Amino acid sequence: MSQPDLPSLRLVALGGGGGSAQVLLGARPFFAGRTAIIAVTDSGRSTGAARMIADIPAPGDLRNLLATLAADPDSPLARLMQYRLRSSALPLLDGMAVGNLILAGLAQMEGDLATAVAMARQMLACPEQVLPVSTANTRLCAELADGRIVVEEAAVRALGKPPIRRLFLDPPAAAHPPALEAIAAADLVVIGPGSFYTSLLATLCFDGVVEALRATPATVVFVCNTTTQPGQTDGMTIADHVARLVEVLGPGVLDVALINDANALHPAVAARYSAAGLHPLLVTDADRQAIRTLGVEPLVRELAESDPGPRELWNKADTIRHDPQTLGLALWKIALDRAG
Repeated sequence: MSQPDLPSLRLVALGGGGGSAQVLLGARPFFAGRTAIIAVTDSGRSTGAARMIADIPAPGDLRNLLATLAADPDSPLARLMQYRLRSSALPLLDGMAVGNLILAGLAQMEGDLATAVAMARQMLACPEQVLPVSTANTRLCAELADGRIVVEEAAVRALGKPPIRRLFLDPPAAAHPPALEAIAAADLVVIGPGSFYTSLLATLCFDGVVEALRATPATVVFVCNTTTQPGQTDGMTIADHVARLVEVLGPGVLDVALINDANALHPAVAARYSAAGLHPLLVTDADRQAIRTLGVEPLVRELAESDPGPRELWNKADTIRHDPQTLGLALWKIALDRAG
């Protein structure tokens, strides 16, 4: 197959709102077609309240992505999408992101979340296509290592529980057909970075997604997280992350694991995150060999952004984010190298 021209390259980012935003912002100079397929099973405080109010799938990751990818992220509408209400009189609305309510209202007005997202994307002039992985309002559940079942995303990522054995949806739900079509048409599918179980693997629970990834001619890349995640990946190595993803996808589906070189982190930064229970993931020779044994190519690059200091995230742990420009360039090189 001849190498495609730059304008023909199509990238699909699959996962949560934060990590997918880093991927898509970095991809802008290199990929003409850019699509996000975003998790919809979050049940945290603001998103969980919006789901309860409007009986919709989780809007929070979609809202965050739309606001970040807006043509002008500093516009009044983009800022309003991220603004959180303060209300001592109505605790349910205290801390509610206004954009969650906007998406809830649009979904009720138009009949489904996908249409709501398309309208919000138009309002914000986002250049990327943004799709929910599903329009079904379902619950993310997990079977733990001790056999217990936990229900809803907030419980799946709760602290102090046994490791997660498997994820499932209750009730089972199908993926949004345009999301599957985007995977089929992609040159590069990027899974991650993001909450490993509750965003990345959660999207793979919807009927049709794993099958689409198995069938696509695209190169499939896993962008590994920079740190472990309390309640999700405590004690897991980089090779453990890749092995679990390969277990879900099946052999021969995942092509590349793109790994941040955590040895480049300043020791003080690494110590600060470790003190909070987020341990930088250091790639070892044993990791590289284990990943190659799985049929996946490990690529190690310096991908982390300059330390911004601690960030206040709503009910979720901070992490070391990827630098969008460095990440986008690395993904472009992977796409070009594998297009020939």
